[in-house]
Amino acid sequence: MAAMALNGGTPVRHRPFPRWPEHDDTERALLLQVLESGVWAYEGPMEQAFSERFAKACGAAHAVCVSNGTVSLEMCLRGLGVGPGDEVIVPALTWTAPAWAAVQAGADVVFADVGADWCLAPSSIEERVTPRAKALVVVHTYCQLAEMDEILAIARRHDLAVVEDCAHAHGSRWRGRGAGTLGDVGSYSFQLSKSMTAGEGGVVVTNDKLLAEQLYALKNCGRRQHGTAPFGFGGNHRMTEFQAAVLLAQLQRLDMQVARRAVNVGHFRSMAARLPGLTPLPPKPHVTRQGVYALALDYEPSLFQDLPVDLLIASLNAEGIPARRPYEVVYRSPLWLSGMTSRRWQRSEQPARRLGLDASCPTAERIAGGRGIVLPHQLFLGTENDVDDVLEAIDKVRCHASELRHHA
Repeated sequence: MAAMALNGGTPVRHRPFPRWPEHDDTERALLLQVLESGVWAYEGPMEQAFSERFAKACGAAHAVCVSNGTVSLEMCLRGLGVGPGDEVIVPALTWTAPAWAAVQAGADVVFADVGADWCLAPSSIEERVTPRAKALVVVHTYCQLAEMDEILAIARRHDLAVVEDCAHAHGSRWRGRGAGTLGDVGSYSFQLSKSMTAGEGGVVVTNDKLLAEQLYALKNCGRRQHGTAPFGFGGNHRMTEFQAAVLLAQLQRLDMQVARRAVNVGHFRSMAARLPGLTPLPPKPHVTRQGVYALALDYEPSLFQDLPVDLLIASLNAEGIPARRPYEVVYRSPLWLSGMTSRRWQRSEQPARRLGLDASCPTAERIAGGRGIVLPHQLFLGTENDVDDVLEAIDKVRCHASELRHHA
């Protein structure tokens, strides 16, 4: 077999994968329409059209456009009445945004472990519920939806509000229902790497009319959407018409992209069965359509000559495959730990407990510590030949694993 690219050989992949983000004349025409209209801010026709169409696509009664998918989570918790003295349960394996949203709402963070699907584990939620628990944030992670039937049953038993973080779940459905409509409220991100993007931006979906009105006020300086009387305090978390224009075009091609990724991920699954050691997380029977932000792979080092995960990833990168590690465990992330140095937390009572730094989540730590890698969604927007290159690169690294370890 050819020499490893990491050691000076020829890489498997010579050409770029499909470019992300995808765009065409649809975005150009809509952006030009906004430019020439002079309606550049918020509450214009593009935002109105997008919010209506996105709500319909999710099967939600209401959609509230916001500036990004981080502040949206904070707004969800505030809209649900979460505040000081409350606890919010969040997964340990994810980006910092769900935990940060709890902090911003004034609540204490409680980290729960994830399951083999890399999503919030129902059993871990049960173990962490206290009388102060007010809400939980369920993150649909990478290429999976969380076990919503069990989670919602737990939430009902303990009177917990449920926020769905759908930043990875554009187009996904659980038993035919859109992600974000299963709990009380769902939050979507349109940040650049997401599988539907305007560079930044977000949207919150819900079937609760009063909650939608509260969310609108929270994003628009406390104003009501209809009527003149102020609703209450709120910030400026509004989306621009330029973002809404791009998202209208992105939404038009979402179904096609979801279908294309599904075909190519299916091909990867069938062929990866012949390559032991890197196993895609299995699909779930209750997921009737799965959006993919990244394909999550369980790594078994013993089948790669105990090749360290960082060397595996570096080798794949050198072969032209942009693999990466999954999220860090939040309570061990430098971004999260840096919060302890702020004056706010130095003045706080029991800051480590309030920030969840005393958590122990073994499954999340195992995945983040070297048993997981992810492949970004754009690798699956092309052809089966593109997928075959990914598989060839994995096999090449596996066959050269002993050599790579020796030269490390």
